Amino acid sequence: MRERVWYELAQAKHNHLYCMFILAYRRKILNVFNIVILGFSSAGIMGWAFWKDFPLVACIIVSLISLLKLISPHIVPSDKQIDKLDEITDFYFDYFNKLECLWFDFNSKNIDENQLQTQFYKIKNSEKKVNKSVNEIIKLHNKKLVRKAEIECNNYLTRTFN
Repeated sequence: MRERVWYELAQAKHNHLYCMFILAYRRKILNVFNIVILGFSSAGIMGWAFWKDFPLVACIIVSLISLLKLISPHIVPSDKQIDKLDEITDFYFDYFNKLECLWFDFNSKNIDENQLQTQFYKIKNSEKKVNKSVNEIIKLHNKKLVRKAEIECNNYLTRTFN
């Protein structure tokens, strides 16, 4: 059971870090997208007098920007998705802390193997609530961010528990 708790502790830390990294990445994408749309709006670049000499090009650019705005829910994360991902990140933070407390209690012999198992599965059952949101929000994994989370997780666990 000790190994099972350790594995879950490491996985919870990894999930928390990955959610943090993907949250920052998606916020950055949303910000860049909004800046581009704003830049090409009538108050931005498209408002310049320069475009009166090139109406066809201006029309194409405005059409492309309008098309981008229409398909944005499919290519850019929405504020609602970012809020859900923020909640998932908070869940994994709390989940990790509960597992870490359980780990320290068992290692310091404050609880026995049976108590460890009972408390572990009680904590593990709390993950069921968030799994639906995780599957809805994180459909594709970013391999670069997964690797970054693995490295940070290993560094954290090595520094904290060795």
